[in-house]
Amino acid sequence: MKNRKIMPLILAFSMCLAGLSGCSQDAANPNNDSGSDDKLTIGIVQHQEHPALDSAREGFLAKLKELGYDETKVDFQIKYAQGEASTDDLIAKQFVSDKVDLIYAIATPAAQSAYNATMDTEVPVIFNAVTDAVEAGIVQSNEQPGGNVTGVSDAAPLEAQIKLIREMLPEAKTIGMLYNLGEVNGKIQVDQVKAMAPDYGFEVKELGVSATTEIPTAAEQLSGDVDCFYNITDNMVVNATASVVDKANAKNLPVFAAEDGQMAQGLLASDSISYYSLGEQAGQMAYDILINGKAPADIPVETAKDTTLILNQKVAETLGIEVPEDLLKRASLFEE
Repeated sequence: MKNRKIMPLILAFSMCLAGLSGCSQDAANPNNDSGSDDKLTIGIVQHQEHPALDSAREGFLAKLKELGYDETKVDFQIKYAQGEASTDDLIAKQFVSDKVDLIYAIATPAAQSAYNATMDTEVPVIFNAVTDAVEAGIVQSNEQPGGNVTGVSDAAPLEAQIKLIREMLPEAKTIGMLYNLGEVNGKIQVDQVKAMAPDYGFEVKELGVSATTEIPTAAEQLSGDVDCFYNITDNMVVNATASVVDKANAKNLPVFAAEDGQMAQGLLASDSISYYSLGEQAGQMAYDILINGKAPADIPVETAKDTTLILNQKVAETLGIEVPEDLLKRASLFEE
């Protein structure tokens, strides 16, 4: 009888020791599943998928990895809105509900959605591919953003682009521009180019569109009244570069652009910003906020640090455009 009473006690004691042993192993091993709660969570909302915005995402991830924060330390939740602002809203609200540690919003509609969703929270937001964050209503100023939002502007060096067009097309008089009526970025850039154009002997003719399907017709309409096209960093227009090039080339007109992500579609040249580099700048900001404890309100909005001249010599030859020798010397030639 005594042995029958003792055995259950020994078994219970052994199970207790085993439990303690298991707890001590978990504590000593930070890489096991019980430590997964220590991972940071970054929600990435990208308004649309095209090379420029993709590069802004890839540069962001690469910078964090370089700083030691890859998928083993960060849960990256990447969502695409497929060009729908209402979907941006849903994604941003879900990120807030999921209590992510930071939201990275790529393009103006995504940034506005993230700003609105986090307005009454402490979730920090870093934006990218936003031309004018003040005009978009998501920061108080570029120097002192205020609130919980800061980021990187993709404001193109517009004067450099106009100079490039003048150097390559000395006889040109009129630049054609298309922009999305529903996104503030586009109209801002058009107005800025229109203000600078007379100093270089240009007139600007623009047409606003409400949907991608309107772009071929608008481009064809403009092509009869202009000497070239300049594609700004407007997501809808960038995504339809092939259509713009097709209508322009039919009239033997070249298409210039603010960034080189669509060179393969037949652009002639771009004094280009790098969205990958802009993404790296945003990645450093995320590190400063999440790891170094900086407040978004105290981090000024950044812009591109430099540009690269990209030239498609094949397109120039097809259109009968002679490229000045000094441009050839400093350009990187695009090869398909």
